[in-house]
Amino acid sequence: MNNSQTYQIDRTKIIFEQFEDETVLVNTDSGYYYSLSPSGSEILHLLENGCAAGDLVPSLFGNSAEMCQQQIAINSFIERLIGESILVERSPDEHKHANGEQGTPLYGHGSDYAPPLLERFDDVRDLLLIDPIHQVDQEYGWPKAKVNE
Repeated sequence: MNNSQTYQIDRTKIIFEQFEDETVLVNTDSGYYYSLSPSGSEILHLLENGCAAGDLVPSLFGNSAEMCQQQIAINSFIERLIGESILVERSPDEHKHANGEQGTPLYGHGSDYAPPLLERFDDVRDLLLIDPIHQVDQEYGWPKAKVNE
């Protein structure tokens, strides 16, 4: 992974909503929906605002001795987001510049940091993939999918 690369949410297929301490994302192509942990939500927010992958750890933790371990976990998390088609590389012409000043790290000593987590769910996948205009049985209406005979 190129640490200077920036990423953005693929808004052509991902819809999302952030709640108090959780972000829920839906991939409208695959029908999967996802839940992000609080640290995962923060990482996604930083990436969406133009933070480069290599700048995430200093932004989150400052210059701590554990930076290498955190960078490995965060890079793995980003790769998972890319693998699930949630993130795409930001093109140079769409490049946003995040504020270069890091300020106070979000997670300092003694904070309640937990590694970023992405959970994938498929329990309503069939419903999410129904086209409510063309694939609905008129006798029953939405959300019962039309049975092909």
